Amino acid sequence: MADSDISRNSYSALEDNNTQFINNDVNHKKEFSSDALNMFDGCYESSDDLCNIKPSFTNKPHEVISLKNMISGAFSILTGQNKTSETTDNRLQYRRSDVSFLDFGKNGDVFIDSSVYMPSAPFFDPDKIDYDVNNKEVLEAEPPVWLPDSSATACMQCSALFTVLTCGRHHCRFCGGVFCRGCTKRRCLLPVGFRERNPQRVCDTCYERLDPVQGVLINTVSNAVQVAKHDVMDWTCSRGWLNLPISLSMEHEIFKSSNTLRSYCKVARSNPEKSIPLAILTEAKGLAILTVTKAGAFLSYKIGTGLVVSRRSDGSWSAPSAIFSLGLGWGAQIGGELMDFIIVLRDIKAVRTFYSRMHLSLGAGCSAAAGPIGRVLEADIRAGDRGSSMCYTYGCSKGAFVGVSLEGNIVATRMDANLRFYGSSCLTTSDILLGMVDRPEAAEPLYAALQDLYSSLGC
Repeated sequence: MADSDISRNSYSALEDNNTQFINNDVNHKKEFSSDALNMFDGCYESSDDLCNIKPSFTNKPHEVISLKNMISGAFSILTGQNKTSETTDNRLQYRRSDVSFLDFGKNGDVFIDSSVYMPSAPFFDPDKIDYDVNNKEVLEAEPPVWLPDSSATACMQCSALFTVLTCGRHHCRFCGGVFCRGCTKRRCLLPVGFRERNPQRVCDTCYERLDPVQGVLINTVSNAVQVAKHDVMDWTCSRGWLNLPISLSMEHEIFKSSNTLRSYCKVARSNPEKSIPLAILTEAKGLAILTVTKAGAFLSYKIGTGLVVSRRSDGSWSAPSAIFSLGLGWGAQIGGELMDFIIVLRDIKAVRTFYSRMHLSLGAGCSAAAGPIGRVLEADIRAGDRGSSMCYTYGCSKGAFVGVSLEGNIVATRMDANLRFYGSSCLTTSDILLGMVDRPEAAEPLYAALQDLYSSLGC
């Protein structure tokens, strides 16, 4: 009996302890949940609170419903300009809830919270700059996984709300974040791991980190330092049969110009009197090579692209700069033709006209083409904000055309093609033509064709 009473009392005491422990645990969980909810409410506001915000309409005039108001209201909604001052204040008050993936540093800088997303490229810490280590980390970075558009309702840098027309979403190619156009307007070359040779859109923060290594990337991954892939221009290559008037890349412009020069080499060897005079080529300070298509009757239209190179003080040729030409002709003419031009820049003044972003040319010329055989001869005066000079134009044409006309052209530098080829947005046409840029390896077929042309004429 004594043993059973002791057992019963022990079992009752154990049940009381378990009940007390469970009650304490439940109370602790309730307190923890309440504290967690209070802490959550203190840091982030719920979306319901934002929906329950009711702007006050007191002391506001009654607006008449009309077609004009409806159209203006729809435009305001699309552009995000339909917020009143009170609504703007409320939006600013609750902005952090819309972009909760942002965090704020001690000095007020805004950056992406690492708990939300950590790209493979390391974050830039200006207080702990070790250039050797930092550059190594940037150069060895791998492509990140882009954040989906739904993860951001506002720019991750300036917190501007995205709209349909005025503030669209753009991904930074280096970190994968979502930003507005204004915060991703600059372009940089990316490390080797990204397998991109053209400058890509990056945010302002990534631009500051990539800018110190652009010199290394320009000499390693840019299009200019790559070996030319298309260097066959004989009958076995369809590219060499016909030059297209419009090219989208510098590499294609180099191929077209090399093909044009090869054609002139054949003419110089077979019939030197029909080629460019030796005296003019010897004294030339530069050459502009274009492929232009021309068609019309009495009033003709011309359009085409090409490149320009200048001769350095040591006799070598500079790096090429891409150009675009658009013009009109008026006179006794009819037909259509495809022309390969060589514009001889007689002096340094003629070269300086191509330093301009855009210049004009006025002149006269005659042209005749029948099938694959044709000749073009023009003389013009070119004028831009860097100077003016007289130039001679020689060309071979294909098509069915005959006429004598007055010609007017607008020639513009293709900054986008130069940017994609050289990889630097700070490079100007004068930098390229003055010889401040090393001769690109991708332009070796062009230099070889120039050497063949001059050697065929005995220069």
